[in-house]
Amino acid sequence: MDSEITRNQPPSNAPRRQALNVCAPCRERKTKCDEAKPFCGRCRRLGLQCAYIETVTSKKNLSVTELNDTLKRMEAKLDALVKNAHDSRFTSDGQSRPQNHHNTSVENPDPMEAVSPMSVFSPSKLGSVQIRQELAIPEKHYTAPQHLLSWPCSPLTLTELDLRYPVALEIQRPKIRRTRAPPRCLAGTSSRDDGWLSNLSLAQLRDLADAYFSHFHPQYLVLDEDRFYSHHLNQALRVGFASSLDSCLVALVLSLGSVAACQTGKTEWAQSDSADAILEHEAGLGLFTIACDMFRDVEETDWVSIQCLLLMAQGKLEAHHCQLYWIAYLQESQILVEYDFPPSGLSSLESAVPLPLLPDSGADSQGKDTQFYFLALVAMRRLLNRIHFHLYNKGKRAIIVCARSVANADSTVERVQSPSHSILGELSRQIEEWKACLPVALQFETFPLVEEVGLLSSRSVRPMRQRLRGHLKARYCAAKTILYRSHVHRCLHASAISALSDDDILGAKVAVSSAIIGVWHGGIFQEPFGLLLFPINSWRTLFGIEIQISFILRNEELAAILLPEGWEITHQAREIAAAAASQFSPTIARDCEILRMLS
Repeated sequence: MDSEITRNQPPSNAPRRQALNVCAPCRERKTKCDEAKPFCGRCRRLGLQCAYIETVTSKKNLSVTELNDTLKRMEAKLDALVKNAHDSRFTSDGQSRPQNHHNTSVENPDPMEAVSPMSVFSPSKLGSVQIRQELAIPEKHYTAPQHLLSWPCSPLTLTELDLRYPVALEIQRPKIRRTRAPPRCLAGTSSRDDGWLSNLSLAQLRDLADAYFSHFHPQYLVLDEDRFYSHHLNQALRVGFASSLDSCLVALVLSLGSVAACQTGKTEWAQSDSADAILEHEAGLGLFTIACDMFRDVEETDWVSIQCLLLMAQGKLEAHHCQLYWIAYLQESQILVEYDFPPSGLSSLESAVPLPLLPDSGADSQGKDTQFYFLALVAMRRLLNRIHFHLYNKGKRAIIVCARSVANADSTVERVQSPSHSILGELSRQIEEWKACLPVALQFETFPLVEEVGLLSSRSVRPMRQRLRGHLKARYCAAKTILYRSHVHRCLHASAISALSDDDILGAKVAVSSAIIGVWHGGIFQEPFGLLLFPINSWRTLFGIEIQISFILRNEELAAILLPEGWEITHQAREIAAAAASQFSPTIARDCEILRMLS
Protein backbone atom coordinates (compact mmCIF):
# COMPACT_ATOMS: atom_id res chain seq x y z
CA MET A 1 0.00 0.00 0.00
CA ASP A 2 2.79 2.42 0.92
CA SER A 3 4.57 1.74 -2.34
CA GLU A 4 1.38 2.44 -4.30
CA ILE A 5 0.85 5.75 -2.49
CA THR A 6 4.46 6.73 -3.16
CA ARG A 7 4.10 5.84 -6.81
CA ASN A 8 1.08 8.13 -7.18
CA GLN A 9 2.83 11.19 -5.72
CA PRO A 10 4.26 13.81 -8.09
CA PRO A 11 7.79 12.68 -8.84
CA SER A 12 10.86 14.78 -8.24
CA ASN A 13 14.17 14.12 -9.96
CA ALA A 14 16.17 12.73 -7.05
CA PRO A 15 13.59 10.27 -5.69
CA ARG A 16 12.79 9.20 -9.25
CA ARG A 17 16.41 8.27 -9.93
CA GLN A 18 16.55 6.33 -6.70
CA ALA A 19 13.34 4.45 -7.53
CA LEU A 20 14.73 3.50 -10.92
CA ASN A 21 18.25 2.51 -9.86
CA VAL A 22 17.71 0.78 -6.54
CA CYS A 23 18.73 -2.89 -6.59
CA ALA A 24 16.07 -5.61 -6.50
CA PRO A 25 16.66 -6.83 -2.88
CA CYS A 26 16.55 -3.28 -1.49
CA ARG A 27 13.49 -2.47 -3.59
CA GLU A 28 11.72 -5.57 -2.29
CA ARG A 29 12.53 -4.71 1.34
CA LYS A 30 11.89 -0.97 0.83
CA THR A 31 15.27 -0.07 2.31
CA LYS A 32 17.80 2.56 1.32
CA CYS A 33 20.26 1.49 -1.37
CA ASP A 34 23.62 3.16 -2.05
CA GLU A 35 23.35 1.95 -5.70
CA ALA A 36 26.94 0.72 -5.77
CA LYS A 37 27.68 -1.78 -8.54
CA PRO A 38 28.08 -4.69 -8.97
CA PHE A 39 27.06 -5.06 -5.28
CA CYS A 40 25.45 -2.39 -3.14
CA GLY A 41 26.70 -1.95 0.43
CA ARG A 42 23.68 -3.54 2.08
CA CYS A 43 23.70 -6.66 -0.11
CA ARG A 44 27.46 -7.06 0.36
CA ARG A 45 27.08 -6.74 4.12
CA LEU A 46 24.21 -9.25 4.36
CA GLY A 47 25.51 -11.64 1.72
CA LEU A 48 22.48 -11.12 -0.55
CA GLN A 49 22.45 -11.65 -4.30
CA CYS A 50 22.50 -8.09 -5.61
CA ALA A 51 20.86 -7.48 -8.97
CA TYR A 52 19.89 -4.30 -10.77
CA ILE A 53 16.95 -4.12 -13.12
CA GLU A 54 17.99 -2.40 -16.33
CA THR A 55 15.67 0.54 -16.87
CA VAL A 56 17.55 3.03 -18.99
CA THR A 57 17.80 1.10 -22.27
CA SER A 58 14.24 1.83 -23.31
CA LYS A 59 10.98 2.87 -21.80
CA LYS A 60 9.33 -0.26 -23.17
CA ASN A 61 11.75 -2.60 -21.41
CA LEU A 62 10.89 -0.80 -18.18
CA SER A 63 7.24 -1.61 -18.85
CA VAL A 64 8.02 -5.31 -19.19
CA THR A 65 9.91 -5.32 -15.91
CA GLU A 66 7.09 -3.47 -14.21
CA LEU A 67 4.59 -5.89 -15.72
CA ASN A 68 6.49 -8.88 -14.36
CA ASP A 69 6.80 -7.26 -10.92
CA THR A 70 3.12 -6.38 -11.01
CA LEU A 71 2.13 -9.97 -11.78
CA LYS A 72 4.17 -11.25 -8.85
CA ARG A 73 2.75 -8.63 -6.52
CA MET A 74 -0.83 -9.33 -7.62
CA GLU A 75 -0.45 -13.07 -7.13
CA ALA A 76 1.19 -12.64 -3.73
CA LYS A 77 -1.56 -10.30 -2.54
CA LEU A 78 -4.31 -12.68 -3.67
CA ASP A 79 -2.59 -15.62 -1.97
CA ALA A 80 -2.40 -13.59 1.24
CA LEU A 81 -6.11 -12.79 1.04
CA VAL A 82 -6.98 -16.44 0.53
CA LYS A 83 -4.84 -17.42 3.51
CA ASN A 84 -6.47 -14.76 5.68
CA ALA A 85 -9.91 -15.94 4.59
CA HIS A 86 -8.93 -19.48 5.58
CA ASP A 87 -7.62 -18.39 8.98
CA SER A 88 -10.79 -16.43 9.71
CA ARG A 89 -12.92 -19.51 9.18
CA PHE A 90 -11.78 -21.06 12.42
CA THR A 91 -13.88 -19.84 15.32
CA SER A 92 -12.94 -19.83 18.98
CA ASP A 93 -14.80 -23.15 19.32
CA GLY A 94 -12.39 -24.74 16.87
CA GLN A 95 -15.17 -25.18 14.30
CA SER A 96 -14.70 -24.40 10.65
CA ARG A 97 -17.35 -22.26 8.98
CA PRO A 98 -18.21 -23.02 5.35
CA GLN A 99 -16.57 -20.54 3.03
CA ASN A 100 -18.06 -19.22 -0.15
CA HIS A 101 -17.45 -21.43 -3.15
CA HIS A 102 -14.80 -23.55 -1.42
CA ASN A 103 -15.17 -27.22 -0.64
CA THR A 104 -12.78 -28.92 1.75
CA SER A 105 -13.15 -32.38 0.26
CA VAL A 106 -10.15 -34.43 -0.76
CA GLU A 107 -10.82 -33.71 -4.42
CA ASN A 108 -11.00 -29.97 -3.78
CA PRO A 109 -8.43 -29.13 -1.10
CA ASP A 110 -8.53 -25.86 0.74
CA PRO A 111 -7.08 -22.90 -1.18
CA MET A 112 -4.53 -22.37 1.57
CA GLU A 113 -2.87 -25.57 0.42
CA ALA A 114 -2.65 -24.47 -3.18
CA VAL A 115 0.76 -23.63 -4.56
CA SER A 116 1.39 -20.16 -5.90
CA PRO A 117 2.65 -20.14 -9.50
CA MET A 118 5.54 -17.99 -8.32
CA SER A 119 6.79 -20.61 -5.84
CA VAL A 120 6.00 -23.91 -7.49
CA PHE A 121 9.65 -24.55 -8.36
CA SER A 122 10.99 -24.09 -4.85
CA PRO A 123 12.82 -27.20 -3.56
CA SER A 124 10.12 -27.88 -0.97
CA LYS A 125 7.46 -28.10 -3.68
CA LEU A 126 9.19 -30.20 -6.32
CA GLY A 127 8.01 -33.78 -6.44
CA SER A 128 5.08 -33.22 -4.08
CA VAL A 129 1.38 -33.62 -4.75
CA GLN A 130 1.10 -29.85 -4.53
CA ILE A 131 2.46 -29.64 -8.06
CA ARG A 132 -0.92 -30.90 -9.24
CA GLN A 133 -2.61 -27.98 -7.51
CA GLU A 134 -0.58 -25.38 -9.41
CA LEU A 135 -2.80 -22.46 -10.30
CA ALA A 136 -1.67 -21.80 -13.85
CA ILE A 137 -4.06 -24.09 -15.72
CA PRO A 138 -6.81 -25.60 -13.56
CA GLU A 139 -7.66 -29.27 -14.03
CA LYS A 140 -11.12 -28.30 -15.26
CA HIS A 141 -12.71 -25.01 -16.24
CA TYR A 142 -16.24 -25.36 -14.96
CA THR A 143 -17.25 -22.10 -16.61
CA ALA A 144 -17.54 -23.77 -20.03
CA PRO A 145 -20.94 -22.53 -21.27
CA GLN A 146 -22.68 -25.91 -21.44
CA HIS A 147 -22.41 -26.16 -17.64
CA LEU A 148 -24.92 -23.30 -17.42
CA LEU A 149 -27.51 -25.88 -18.45
CA SER A 150 -27.10 -27.57 -15.05
CA TRP A 151 -28.49 -24.51 -13.27
CA PRO A 152 -31.86 -25.20 -11.61
CA CYS A 153 -33.56 -22.55 -13.76
CA SER A 154 -32.65 -24.37 -16.98
CA PRO A 155 -35.65 -25.91 -18.78
CA LEU A 156 -33.31 -28.56 -20.20
CA THR A 157 -32.16 -31.52 -18.14
CA LEU A 158 -28.75 -32.86 -19.11
CA THR A 159 -26.69 -35.43 -17.25
CA GLU A 160 -23.03 -34.94 -16.42
CA LEU A 161 -22.23 -37.20 -19.37
CA ASP A 162 -24.46 -35.15 -21.66
CA LEU A 163 -22.56 -32.02 -20.68
CA ARG A 164 -19.37 -33.53 -22.06
CA TYR A 165 -20.72 -33.39 -25.59
CA PRO A 166 -18.04 -30.97 -26.92
CA VAL A 167 -15.25 -33.48 -26.23
CA ALA A 168 -17.29 -36.43 -27.47
CA LEU A 169 -18.19 -34.68 -30.72
CA GLU A 170 -14.66 -33.44 -31.42
CA ILE A 171 -13.17 -36.90 -30.80
CA GLN A 172 -15.60 -38.40 -33.31
CA ARG A 173 -14.70 -35.94 -36.05
CA PRO A 174 -13.13 -37.58 -39.08
CA LYS A 175 -9.45 -36.94 -39.62
CA ILE A 176 -8.50 -34.17 -41.97
CA ARG A 177 -8.14 -35.62 -45.43
CA ARG A 178 -4.74 -35.89 -47.05
CA THR A 179 -4.22 -34.42 -50.47
CA ARG A 180 -1.28 -33.12 -52.44
CA ALA A 181 -3.43 -31.41 -55.03
CA PRO A 182 -2.39 -27.84 -55.85
CA PRO A 183 -4.53 -24.74 -55.39
CA ARG A 184 -6.81 -23.73 -58.23
CA CYS A 185 -4.38 -21.21 -59.68
CA LEU A 186 -1.74 -23.94 -60.16
CA ALA A 187 -3.95 -26.82 -61.26
CA GLY A 188 -2.40 -28.70 -64.19
CA THR A 189 1.04 -27.10 -63.89
CA SER A 190 2.87 -30.32 -62.95
CA SER A 191 2.44 -34.07 -63.21
CA ARG A 192 4.21 -34.77 -59.91
CA ASP A 193 2.20 -34.77 -56.71
CA ASP A 194 4.22 -31.97 -55.17
CA GLY A 195 6.07 -30.61 -58.20
CA TRP A 196 3.70 -27.67 -58.34
CA LEU A 197 5.27 -26.22 -55.19
CA SER A 198 8.40 -25.21 -57.09
CA ASN A 199 6.20 -23.58 -59.76
CA LEU A 200 5.07 -20.86 -57.39
CA SER A 201 6.35 -17.50 -58.62
CA LEU A 202 8.17 -15.11 -56.32
CA ALA A 203 5.14 -12.81 -56.44
CA GLN A 204 2.84 -15.66 -55.38
CA LEU A 205 5.20 -16.69 -52.59
CA ARG A 206 5.28 -13.12 -51.38
CA ASP A 207 1.49 -12.77 -51.51
CA LEU A 208 0.89 -15.89 -49.42
CA ALA A 209 3.64 -15.06 -46.94
CA ASP A 210 2.28 -11.52 -46.59
CA ALA A 211 -1.19 -12.94 -45.98
CA TYR A 212 0.19 -15.06 -43.14
CA PHE A 213 2.18 -12.23 -41.56
CA SER A 214 -0.74 -9.80 -41.93
CA HIS A 215 -3.46 -11.98 -40.39
CA PHE A 216 -1.92 -14.72 -38.24
CA HIS A 217 1.54 -13.54 -37.18
CA PRO A 218 0.54 -10.47 -35.10
CA GLN A 219 -1.80 -12.66 -33.04
CA TYR A 220 0.60 -15.54 -32.38
CA LEU A 221 4.23 -14.41 -32.96
CA VAL A 222 5.53 -17.90 -33.72
CA LEU A 223 8.15 -16.73 -36.23
CA ASP A 224 10.60 -13.90 -36.69
CA GLU A 225 9.41 -12.19 -39.86
CA ASP A 226 12.80 -10.81 -40.89
CA ARG A 227 14.50 -14.18 -40.41
CA PHE A 228 11.77 -15.92 -42.37
CA TYR A 229 12.44 -13.82 -45.47
CA SER A 230 16.21 -13.57 -45.09
CA HIS A 231 16.91 -17.20 -44.17
CA HIS A 232 14.10 -19.77 -44.30
CA LEU A 233 12.58 -18.66 -47.60
CA ASN A 234 15.99 -18.25 -49.26
CA GLN A 235 17.09 -21.72 -48.14
CA ALA A 236 13.86 -23.31 -49.38
CA LEU A 237 14.23 -21.63 -52.78
CA ARG A 238 17.89 -22.62 -52.99
CA VAL A 239 17.05 -26.34 -52.69
CA GLY A 240 13.93 -26.11 -54.84
CA PHE A 241 11.65 -26.98 -51.89
CA ALA A 242 13.36 -30.33 -51.42
CA SER A 243 12.77 -31.97 -48.03
CA SER A 244 14.30 -29.79 -45.32
CA LEU A 245 13.16 -27.98 -42.21
CA ASP A 246 13.28 -24.67 -44.05
CA SER A 247 11.08 -26.01 -46.85
CA CYS A 248 8.70 -27.45 -44.26
CA LEU A 249 8.45 -24.15 -42.41
CA VAL A 250 7.86 -22.19 -45.60
CA ALA A 251 5.19 -24.67 -46.76
CA LEU A 252 3.35 -24.27 -43.45
CA VAL A 253 3.46 -20.48 -43.72
CA LEU A 254 2.15 -20.69 -47.29
CA SER A 255 -0.59 -23.08 -46.15
CA LEU A 256 -1.82 -20.65 -43.49
CA GLY A 257 -1.38 -17.80 -45.96
CA SER A 258 -3.72 -19.67 -48.31
CA VAL A 259 -6.30 -19.85 -45.51
CA ALA A 260 -6.06 -16.09 -44.94
CA ALA A 261 -6.17 -15.37 -48.68
CA CYS A 262 -9.24 -17.55 -49.19
CA GLN A 263 -10.99 -16.03 -46.17
CA THR A 264 -10.47 -12.56 -47.64
CA GLY A 265 -11.93 -13.37 -51.06
CA LYS A 266 -8.94 -14.69 -53.06
CA THR A 267 -10.53 -18.02 -54.01
CA GLU A 268 -7.79 -18.85 -56.51
CA TRP A 269 -5.91 -20.23 -53.50
CA ALA A 270 -8.68 -22.73 -52.68
CA GLN A 271 -7.95 -26.42 -53.21
CA SER A 272 -8.45 -27.52 -56.80
CA ASP A 273 -9.98 -30.81 -55.60
CA SER A 274 -12.37 -29.31 -53.02
CA ALA A 275 -16.12 -29.08 -53.39
CA ASP A 276 -17.53 -25.57 -53.66
CA ALA A 277 -19.24 -25.85 -50.27
CA ILE A 278 -15.97 -26.31 -48.40
CA LEU A 279 -13.53 -24.21 -50.40
CA GLU A 280 -12.58 -21.92 -47.52
CA HIS A 281 -12.50 -24.79 -45.03
CA GLU A 282 -9.90 -26.76 -47.01
CA ALA A 283 -7.74 -23.89 -48.23
CA GLY A 284 -4.02 -24.69 -47.99
CA LEU A 285 -4.61 -28.41 -47.45
CA GLY A 286 -2.21 -29.52 -50.18
CA LEU A 287 0.61 -27.39 -48.76
CA PHE A 288 -0.18 -28.65 -45.28
CA THR A 289 0.02 -32.31 -46.37
CA ILE A 290 3.35 -31.71 -48.10
CA ALA A 291 4.74 -29.96 -45.02
CA CYS A 292 3.62 -32.76 -42.68
CA ASP A 293 5.21 -35.41 -44.89
CA MET A 294 8.45 -33.42 -44.99
CA PHE A 295 8.50 -32.97 -41.24
CA ARG A 296 8.40 -36.69 -40.53
CA ASP A 297 11.66 -37.07 -42.46
CA VAL A 298 13.58 -33.98 -41.38
CA GLU A 299 12.48 -33.06 -37.84
CA GLU A 300 15.27 -32.40 -35.37
CA THR A 301 15.60 -31.35 -31.75
CA ASP A 302 15.87 -27.64 -32.50
CA TRP A 303 13.73 -24.52 -32.42
CA VAL A 304 12.82 -24.59 -36.09
CA SER A 305 11.21 -28.00 -35.54
CA ILE A 306 9.27 -26.58 -32.59
CA GLN A 307 8.12 -23.67 -34.72
CA CYS A 308 6.90 -26.16 -37.31
CA LEU A 309 5.01 -28.09 -34.63
CA LEU A 310 3.32 -24.92 -33.44
CA LEU A 311 2.28 -23.97 -36.96
CA MET A 312 0.91 -27.50 -37.46
CA ALA A 313 -0.69 -27.49 -33.97
CA GLN A 314 0.45 -31.06 -33.48
CA GLY A 315 2.48 -32.88 -30.86
CA LYS A 316 3.73 -31.93 -27.42
CA LEU A 317 5.99 -28.95 -26.87
CA GLU A 318 8.70 -29.08 -24.24
CA ALA A 319 8.94 -25.55 -22.94
CA HIS A 320 12.53 -24.33 -23.19
CA HIS A 321 12.08 -21.16 -25.19
CA CYS A 322 10.25 -18.18 -23.70
CA GLN A 323 8.27 -17.00 -26.69
CA LEU A 324 7.26 -20.45 -27.91
CA TYR A 325 6.46 -21.60 -24.39
CA TRP A 326 3.97 -18.79 -23.81
CA ILE A 327 2.34 -19.32 -27.20
CA ALA A 328 1.75 -22.96 -26.30
CA TYR A 329 0.57 -21.91 -22.83
CA LEU A 330 -2.06 -19.61 -24.32
CA GLN A 331 -3.23 -22.19 -26.82
CA GLU A 332 -3.57 -24.98 -24.26
CA SER A 333 -5.37 -22.70 -21.81
CA GLN A 334 -7.93 -21.74 -24.43
CA ILE A 335 -8.52 -25.37 -25.40
CA LEU A 336 -8.96 -26.47 -21.78
CA VAL A 337 -11.50 -23.70 -21.20
CA GLU A 338 -13.88 -25.35 -23.66
CA TYR A 339 -12.94 -29.03 -23.58
CA ASP A 340 -12.41 -31.40 -20.66
CA PHE A 341 -9.13 -32.72 -22.00
CA PRO A 342 -6.45 -33.59 -19.43
CA PRO A 343 -3.79 -30.86 -19.17
CA SER A 344 -0.37 -31.67 -20.59
CA GLY A 345 1.50 -30.40 -17.54
CA LEU A 346 2.93 -27.54 -19.58
CA SER A 347 1.80 -25.06 -16.95
CA SER A 348 4.05 -26.60 -14.31
CA LEU A 349 6.91 -24.66 -15.91
CA GLU A 350 5.11 -21.33 -15.72
CA SER A 351 7.06 -19.94 -12.79
CA ALA A 352 10.40 -21.01 -14.28
CA VAL A 353 9.94 -19.41 -17.71
CA PRO A 354 10.36 -15.62 -17.78
CA LEU A 355 8.11 -13.38 -19.81
CA PRO A 356 9.58 -12.70 -23.26
CA LEU A 357 11.24 -9.30 -23.45
CA LEU A 358 10.12 -6.68 -25.89
CA PRO A 359 12.22 -5.75 -28.94
CA ASP A 360 14.97 -3.21 -28.39
CA SER A 361 14.44 0.48 -28.94
CA GLY A 362 15.34 0.10 -32.61
CA ALA A 363 12.24 -1.94 -33.40
CA ASP A 364 9.35 -0.22 -35.15
CA SER A 365 6.39 0.93 -33.07
CA GLN A 366 4.04 -1.64 -34.60
CA GLY A 367 6.41 -4.46 -33.65
CA LYS A 368 6.60 -3.18 -30.07
CA ASP A 369 2.83 -2.90 -29.82
CA THR A 370 2.41 -6.41 -31.19
CA GLN A 371 4.85 -7.82 -28.67
CA PHE A 372 3.22 -5.96 -25.80
CA TYR A 373 -0.15 -7.24 -27.00
CA PHE A 374 1.24 -10.75 -26.64
CA LEU A 375 2.46 -9.98 -23.12
CA ALA A 376 -0.96 -8.57 -22.25
CA LEU A 377 -2.61 -11.80 -23.43
CA VAL A 378 -0.27 -13.84 -21.23
CA ALA A 379 -0.94 -11.64 -18.21
CA MET A 380 -4.71 -11.79 -18.70
CA ARG A 381 -4.64 -15.55 -19.22
CA ARG A 382 -2.82 -15.99 -15.91
CA LEU A 383 -5.34 -13.72 -14.22
CA LEU A 384 -8.28 -15.58 -15.79
CA ASN A 385 -6.87 -18.88 -14.60
CA ARG A 386 -6.67 -17.53 -11.07
CA ILE A 387 -10.29 -16.35 -11.31
CA HIS A 388 -11.30 -19.83 -12.49
CA PHE A 389 -9.39 -21.42 -9.64
CA HIS A 390 -10.61 -19.21 -6.81
CA LEU A 391 -14.24 -18.81 -7.90
CA TYR A 392 -15.23 -21.92 -9.79
CA ASN A 393 -12.77 -24.78 -9.60
CA LYS A 394 -13.72 -25.50 -6.01
CA GLY A 395 -17.37 -24.54 -6.00
CA LYS A 396 -18.88 -26.04 -9.11
CA ARG A 397 -19.12 -29.55 -7.72
CA ALA A 398 -21.01 -28.19 -4.72
CA ILE A 399 -23.34 -26.25 -7.00
CA ILE A 400 -24.16 -29.34 -9.08
CA VAL A 401 -24.74 -31.52 -6.03
CA CYS A 402 -26.91 -28.87 -4.47
CA ALA A 403 -28.94 -28.35 -7.63
CA ARG A 404 -29.67 -32.05 -7.90
CA SER A 405 -30.38 -32.80 -4.27
CA VAL A 406 -32.40 -29.76 -3.22
CA ALA A 407 -35.80 -29.29 -4.79
CA ASN A 408 -36.31 -25.77 -3.50
CA ALA A 409 -34.48 -23.30 -5.73
CA ASP A 410 -34.24 -20.73 -2.94
CA SER A 411 -32.31 -23.19 -0.81
CA THR A 412 -29.94 -23.64 -3.72
CA VAL A 413 -29.37 -19.90 -3.92
CA GLU A 414 -28.45 -19.75 -0.26
CA ARG A 415 -25.72 -22.30 -0.79
CA VAL A 416 -24.39 -20.76 -4.01
CA GLN A 417 -22.58 -17.74 -2.60
CA SER A 418 -20.18 -15.34 -4.23
CA PRO A 419 -16.59 -15.38 -2.97
CA SER A 420 -15.57 -13.19 -0.06
CA HIS A 421 -15.73 -9.46 -0.76
CA SER A 422 -11.97 -9.13 -0.24
CA ILE A 423 -11.11 -11.72 -2.89
CA LEU A 424 -13.77 -10.48 -5.31
CA GLY A 425 -12.61 -6.90 -4.84
CA GLU A 426 -8.95 -7.81 -5.30
CA LEU A 427 -9.63 -9.77 -8.49
CA SER A 428 -11.69 -6.87 -9.86
CA ARG A 429 -8.91 -4.43 -8.97
CA GLN A 430 -6.35 -6.63 -10.72
CA ILE A 431 -8.45 -6.67 -13.90
CA GLU A 432 -8.51 -2.87 -13.87
CA GLU A 433 -4.77 -2.73 -13.16
CA TRP A 434 -4.14 -4.97 -16.18
CA LYS A 435 -6.15 -2.52 -18.31
CA ALA A 436 -4.22 0.46 -16.93
CA CYS A 437 -0.86 -1.17 -17.79
CA LEU A 438 -1.59 -1.33 -21.53
CA PRO A 439 0.50 0.94 -23.78
CA VAL A 440 -1.20 3.95 -25.33
CA ALA A 441 -1.68 2.30 -28.73
CA LEU A 442 -3.61 -0.59 -27.17
CA GLN A 443 -5.59 1.26 -24.50
CA PHE A 444 -9.37 1.30 -24.73
CA GLU A 445 -12.35 2.86 -23.01
CA THR A 446 -15.57 1.14 -21.98
CA PHE A 447 -19.05 2.46 -22.77
CA PRO A 448 -22.64 1.21 -22.55
CA LEU A 449 -23.49 -1.42 -25.16
CA VAL A 450 -25.46 0.93 -27.44
CA GLU A 451 -22.52 3.34 -27.61
CA GLU A 452 -20.07 0.47 -28.20
CA VAL A 453 -22.10 -0.68 -31.19
CA GLY A 454 -22.28 2.85 -32.55
CA LEU A 455 -18.52 3.39 -32.26
CA LEU A 456 -17.52 0.22 -34.13
CA SER A 457 -18.91 -0.56 -37.57
CA SER A 458 -19.73 -4.15 -38.41
CA ARG A 459 -18.89 -6.28 -41.46
CA SER A 460 -15.71 -4.40 -42.30
CA VAL A 461 -12.33 -5.98 -41.59
CA ARG A 462 -10.54 -3.90 -38.98
CA PRO A 463 -6.92 -2.71 -39.33
CA MET A 464 -4.59 -4.99 -37.38
CA ARG A 465 -3.93 -2.55 -34.55
CA GLN A 466 -7.67 -2.04 -34.05
CA ARG A 467 -8.15 -5.80 -34.21
CA LEU A 468 -5.54 -6.38 -31.49
CA ARG A 469 -7.12 -3.69 -29.33
CA GLY A 470 -10.48 -5.37 -29.84
CA HIS A 471 -9.07 -8.74 -28.77
CA LEU A 472 -7.73 -7.22 -25.56
CA LYS A 473 -11.05 -5.53 -24.85
CA ALA A 474 -12.83 -8.85 -25.42
CA ARG A 475 -10.46 -10.54 -22.94
CA TYR A 476 -11.10 -7.76 -20.42
CA CYS A 477 -14.86 -8.21 -20.82
CA ALA A 478 -14.52 -12.00 -20.50
CA ALA A 479 -12.76 -11.54 -17.16
CA LYS A 480 -15.57 -9.30 -15.92
CA THR A 481 -18.18 -11.79 -17.08
CA ILE A 482 -16.56 -14.74 -15.34
CA LEU A 483 -15.92 -12.75 -12.18
CA TYR A 484 -19.58 -11.81 -11.73
CA ARG A 485 -21.31 -14.91 -13.10
CA SER A 486 -22.34 -16.03 -9.61
CA HIS A 487 -24.38 -12.80 -9.35
CA VAL A 488 -26.36 -13.83 -12.44
CA HIS A 489 -26.99 -17.22 -10.83
CA ARG A 490 -28.27 -15.57 -7.67
CA CYS A 491 -30.58 -13.22 -9.58
CA LEU A 492 -32.05 -16.07 -11.61
CA HIS A 493 -32.86 -18.16 -8.54
CA ALA A 494 -34.04 -15.49 -6.10
CA SER A 495 -37.57 -15.83 -4.75
CA ALA A 496 -38.25 -12.21 -5.67
CA ILE A 497 -36.42 -9.20 -7.06
CA SER A 498 -36.80 -7.50 -3.69
CA ALA A 499 -34.73 -10.28 -2.11
CA LEU A 500 -31.69 -9.25 -4.12
CA SER A 501 -29.15 -6.73 -2.91
CA ASP A 502 -27.91 -3.82 -4.99
CA ASP A 503 -24.55 -5.60 -5.32
CA ASP A 504 -26.28 -8.71 -6.68
CA ILE A 505 -28.08 -6.74 -9.38
CA LEU A 506 -25.08 -4.56 -10.26
CA GLY A 507 -22.78 -7.57 -10.54
CA ALA A 508 -25.26 -9.43 -12.75
CA LYS A 509 -25.66 -6.39 -15.03
CA VAL A 510 -21.88 -6.12 -15.36
CA ALA A 511 -21.60 -9.82 -16.22
CA VAL A 512 -24.30 -9.70 -18.91
CA SER A 513 -23.30 -6.43 -20.57
CA SER A 514 -19.59 -7.32 -20.49
CA ALA A 515 -20.25 -10.63 -22.22
CA ILE A 516 -22.19 -8.95 -25.04
CA ILE A 517 -19.59 -6.19 -25.46
CA GLY A 518 -16.87 -8.86 -25.54
CA VAL A 519 -18.69 -10.65 -28.36
CA TRP A 520 -19.01 -7.37 -30.25
CA HIS A 521 -15.29 -6.59 -30.04
CA GLY A 522 -14.10 -10.20 -30.46
CA GLY A 523 -14.44 -9.94 -34.23
CA ILE A 524 -17.44 -12.08 -35.21
CA PHE A 525 -19.08 -9.02 -36.79
CA GLN A 526 -15.92 -7.75 -38.49
CA GLU A 527 -13.54 -10.56 -39.52
CA PRO A 528 -13.97 -13.89 -41.31
CA PHE A 529 -14.59 -16.54 -38.68
CA GLY A 530 -11.41 -18.47 -39.53
CA LEU A 531 -9.25 -15.41 -38.86
CA LEU A 532 -10.46 -14.76 -35.31
CA LEU A 533 -7.92 -15.01 -32.50
CA PHE A 534 -9.56 -18.08 -30.90
CA PRO A 535 -12.55 -18.95 -33.14
CA ILE A 536 -14.08 -21.67 -30.95
CA ASN A 537 -13.73 -19.52 -27.82
CA SER A 538 -15.37 -16.56 -29.56
CA TRP A 539 -18.33 -18.74 -30.46
CA ARG A 540 -18.66 -20.34 -27.04
CA THR A 541 -18.56 -16.95 -25.33
CA LEU A 542 -21.54 -16.05 -27.49
CA PHE A 543 -23.16 -19.42 -26.71
CA GLY A 544 -22.77 -18.84 -22.98
CA ILE A 545 -24.36 -15.39 -22.95
CA GLU A 546 -27.22 -16.57 -25.18
CA ILE A 547 -28.00 -19.31 -22.65
CA GLN A 548 -28.04 -16.77 -19.83
CA ILE A 549 -30.22 -14.38 -21.83
CA SER A 550 -32.73 -17.17 -22.51
CA PHE A 551 -32.91 -17.83 -18.76
CA ILE A 552 -33.33 -14.12 -17.97
CA LEU A 553 -36.10 -13.66 -20.56
CA ARG A 554 -38.26 -16.15 -18.67
CA ASN A 555 -38.72 -13.42 -16.03
CA GLU A 556 -39.93 -10.16 -17.59
CA GLU A 557 -39.18 -8.08 -14.52
CA LEU A 558 -35.64 -9.42 -14.30
CA ALA A 559 -35.09 -8.99 -18.04
CA ALA A 560 -36.04 -5.31 -17.79
CA ILE A 561 -33.37 -4.86 -15.12
CA LEU A 562 -30.47 -6.98 -16.38
CA LEU A 563 -30.57 -6.83 -20.18
CA PRO A 564 -28.85 -3.75 -21.63
CA GLU A 565 -30.31 -1.81 -24.51
CA GLY A 566 -29.24 -3.42 -27.77
CA TRP A 567 -28.74 -6.93 -26.37
CA GLU A 568 -30.45 -8.36 -29.48
CA ILE A 569 -27.17 -8.14 -31.42
CA THR A 570 -26.33 -11.55 -29.94
CA HIS A 571 -28.90 -13.07 -32.32
CA GLN A 572 -27.15 -11.46 -35.29
CA ALA A 573 -23.80 -12.74 -34.05
CA ARG A 574 -25.23 -16.25 -33.76
CA GLU A 575 -26.49 -16.18 -37.34
CA ILE A 576 -23.14 -14.98 -38.66
CA ALA A 577 -21.05 -17.50 -36.73
CA ALA A 578 -23.40 -20.43 -37.30
CA ALA A 579 -23.48 -19.80 -41.03
CA ALA A 580 -19.68 -19.62 -41.16
CA ALA A 581 -18.74 -22.55 -38.94
CA SER A 582 -21.57 -24.91 -37.92
CA GLN A 583 -21.02 -27.03 -41.03
CA PHE A 584 -17.42 -27.72 -40.02
CA SER A 585 -17.67 -27.86 -36.22
CA PRO A 586 -19.91 -30.48 -34.57
CA THR A 587 -19.61 -28.59 -31.28
CA ILE A 588 -21.00 -25.41 -32.82
CA ALA A 589 -23.74 -27.36 -34.59
CA ARG A 590 -24.80 -28.98 -31.31
CA ASP A 591 -24.65 -25.63 -29.49
CA CYS A 592 -27.02 -24.18 -32.10
CA GLU A 593 -29.45 -27.06 -31.55
CA ILE A 594 -29.46 -26.37 -27.81
CA LEU A 595 -30.16 -22.67 -28.38
CA ARG A 596 -33.09 -23.54 -30.63
CA MET A 597 -34.45 -25.85 -27.91
CA LEU A 598 -34.15 -23.09 -25.32
CA SER A 599 -36.01 -20.61 -27.50
